[in-house]
Amino acid sequence: MKTHSWVAGLSLALLLLVAGCAYQGPAGNVVSQQLSWFSYLNGDDIRAQCADGAGDRYRLVYNADRVRQARAYDVWDVREGAVVEQMVDRGIVFESGRPIDASLVGVPTRARAFLEPEEFDHLEALLQASGAFEPPPVGLRLNSRSHYWIVSGCRDGQFFLTGYRYPSDRYERLRFVSFLEARDRTGIAYPTLPSPTQARRVERCPRGNGTTLDNPRCYWVEVGEDGLVGITTLN
Repeated sequence: MKTHSWVAGLSLALLLLVAGCAYQGPAGNVVSQQLSWFSYLNGDDIRAQCADGAGDRYRLVYNADRVRQARAYDVWDVREGAVVEQMVDRGIVFESGRPIDASLVGVPTRARAFLEPEEFDHLEALLQASGAFEPPPVGLRLNSRSHYWIVSGCRDGQFFLTGYRYPSDRYERLRFVSFLEARDRTGIAYPTLPSPTQARRVERCPRGNGTTLDNPRCYWVEVGEDGLVGITTLN
């Protein structure tokens, strides 16, 4: 029980610090990874390198209840095809009576795959069909306890960021998920989507007395015209 309390406290402390830390590359431990999460989600490193002549690059992040699983795919073109860096964070979820190895909490699983030129072209077509390159859904609010995708990237020298919240007509438009799943090398399965009714129950952060194992702190991000608009905690 003491270990549970310590980890819950750690997750709260990290949440209070994350907004001010810039993503500078893959992190291998819970502290450095979580501190840069919002910068990563906002594609700050991609934006900084996006200019005329820069190669196309995409970041596709799936939030499947942040405390249970988040996974991401960084894709960029190379001379012949593309590289796909893959990451899965299995979150902070505990089962009663189960021993906890605190050193493994939040440590992501990583893998890499390669795309042939025609596969990369196909992914870009799937992003196009999903509406990723269209004007973003400004004002779309995304809850950390819910399921959503955030897609950002640099295409033809222009940065973009968009989002898809489940359940919604926009989410049903997604066309790239099965493509990524078929090429995933992490060995960690995608979680099953909740029913629309279950999903809507967490569209508002639950009220409570703060972070607990059963009710981790909840936060929102919002899609703006040129990236994410801040972070709001409601617990």
